[in-house]
Amino acid sequence: MKVGLSISFEEGAVNGSFFIDLFNKYVRFTPKAYTKKYSTKTWDEKKHLKEIASATTKDTISIFDLEGNILRSGLTGSDIPHRSVTIEQDEDFFMPLDYEIVQMIRPIKGFTAGYLYNQEYAYIQSTESETLLEEKHFPKEILDSIKNTPFHLSVFDKKDYDTKFNPGRMILIGNTWLMASWKMWFGKPFFKLVPKDRLLSFPHAIEVKELDNEIIYVQLYEKINEPTTPDSVFRQWKWQEWLNFDDLIERYP
Repeated sequence: MKVGLSISFEEGAVNGSFFIDLFNKYVRFTPKAYTKKYSTKTWDEKKHLKEIASATTKDTISIFDLEGNILRSGLTGSDIPHRSVTIEQDEDFFMPLDYEIVQMIRPIKGFTAGYLYNQEYAYIQSTESETLLEEKHFPKEILDSIKNTPFHLSVFDKKDYDTKFNPGRMILIGNTWLMASWKMWFGKPFFKLVPKDRLLSFPHAIEVKELDNEIIYVQLYEKINEPTTPDSVFRQWKWQEWLNFDDLIERYP
């Protein structure tokens, strides 16, 4: 299993010093390639770490290997762009603790939302085209999670899925990503989209609480490696309903 951490910040909130800190603390794979401003080069640690450290609030960067492990950051193309930061790595060397994530996001004004999730599940739940799933190897229970998702056939007789029927989908809107993930954190900018009291009053989570700096923490279901159980799926749908994902998608494209 791969574990994903997705964090959304307001535009201009973080720069190269934040990316270097993430790299030093969390990147445990051996990078093979590096992308900055859409130019990809073979990884050169000495050279590229200097470039990352000097990255501006406008830069797009990514570091990755050939096994699907990645650190990437860029401004989104939504109507209200935000800084999206993602780390996806094998669970054997990436499972950040709650306090580590809070230490990461607490000092940054402009933190909007953070999600810790099962990357394989989020990927398959969010992928619209069957062609993007070919030659990938998913556990049966993950693959079966879309067996009842409505689809239509493309011109190449491949399935194009309607992901709005998937409880674990990732959705890009203005200001942030939306998810119903294993663990979630929300900062003040998110309360402009969904009131803080609404988040705190969600009745179907394992745990909901307010931390210092007005950060709201939610553990939605029991185990990150069990997103497809009936109980986990129920809680994901209830979270989508409680936040009214469809309305947020329409209001903040």
